Amino acid sequence: MLSLAPLLFAALLSGASNAPLPASVTLDAPTRHVRTTSRSITKLLARGYQRSPTLAAIITKLQHSDVFVYIEDVPRLPGALEGRLMMLPRAHEARYVRIQIALRGAPEDTIALLGHELQHALEVAEAPSVSDQAGLERLYARIGVSGGSHQYDTVAAQETGRTVRRELAA
Repeated sequence: MLSLAPLLFAALLSGASNAPLPASVTLDAPTRHVRTTSRSITKLLARGYQRSPTLAAIITKLQHSDVFVYIEDVPRLPGALEGRLMMLPRAHEARYVRIQIALRGAPEDTIALLGHELQHALEVAEAPSVSDQAGLERLYARIGVSGGSHQYDTVAAQETGRTVRRELAA
């Protein structure tokens, strides 16, 4: 009888970062890169990971990066914001970002918002020079569209949110 465990381990070591990882690795393992202490967000991430290939791919890419993402739900954000990403201080060889989202509306809308914000985390992961708030601002001044003082968005994050929402509706 052939065991699949060595094959899975070999695939992980070979850098097959496009292949979706099991949800237990990306959402439950102590080494996961996308983290939360919120039970609501944990459930939404699991649902999104199962039903949205786009969200699963983003979480998988983050798992292979040097970026750790901490997601928290907050009662409200400034202005009309539903979510935002902030850079945290670098520690050791890892970079850290915090995503805050306001949980309101339908679960599918919140999962799409998570996809949008996780796309921003992936944009940070793909820019190795970003390791502090100033680097984050330079990145988004280059790739983003300004929405006001220190507020940026990207076409990629907007499209990711729409794509995740469509996948959840399918």
